Amino acid sequence: MLRYSLFFLSFLLVAVAPAHAAETFDFVIIQPGQPGTSEDAQPVMDSLAAYIQEKLGGEVAVHGRYFNRVKDADAYLADNHPRWGIVQLGYFLGRGEASCMTPLAATRPGGSESDMWRMLVVKGGPDEWQSAKGTVYGTMLFQPDVAARLLFGKGAGDLPFSLEGTFRPLRALRSVLRGKATGVILDQPQYDAVQSLPQSDDLKVLQASDPLPTSAVVAFGPTAEIHDRLRGILQDMQNDPAAADLLQLLQTEGFGPADSRLETMRENGA
Repeated sequence: MLRYSLFFLSFLLVAVAPAHAAETFDFVIIQPGQPGTSEDAQPVMDSLAAYIQEKLGGEVAVHGRYFNRVKDADAYLADNHPRWGIVQLGYFLGRGEASCMTPLAATRPGGSESDMWRMLVVKGGPDEWQSAKGTVYGTMLFQPDVAARLLFGKGAGDLPFSLEGTFRPLRALRSVLRGKATGVILDQPQYDAVQSLPQSDDLKVLQASDPLPTSAVVAFGPTAEIHDRLRGILQDMQNDPAAADLLQLLQTEGFGPADSRLETMRENGA
């Protein structure tokens, strides 16, 4: 009787023991200034999470969140601990060493390995940025000091004009053409889009940055073997027909190696 009691107890313990919890590999995408809301972007985050989870296989659970406002991203990271993310250049540089972000890979918007920022004004406007006054708009200007250092080599407070972030760069461009704003700063995809507009003939480039890193894929905290697997999955996406629509939604033609300039730029404060 004792033997059967012990057998029953062992069976019961095994039956009620909790299943092994899946490893969480959550991510964030942080793109300050991009249009829409976190809720609008959630279906894309869910699709990317499902794709990565399937490729990783095994007991790995992946969930993603999207933020296009700096304060919302900061608040989320203060209380949550994602394992990886895709972050805009300004956000990466603005967080300094305390961010604990380690570059893993780089996005390829438009297929390009680099970005460039340009300040546009009307053709009849100033001939050098030092003479510009008023307000300049841009999606990257939600991190004004970072943007100012990259484009002008100065802090935002040392410029003769003010910098203001916008979610609608094309609307800001129309304000420039109407004389209601001094200028607008566009990244490479935005600048390429403007070149197809007839209004582009009424604009000129007043200042351009050096070639810049694109948005980076990063690890938050120490890297592990699973991050190496992630890097391989991302870099193989451009060759996977099942990932074509997802890459289009992510506004990149694929992923490449991490940009070696990121760490040096962060260490140098720009």
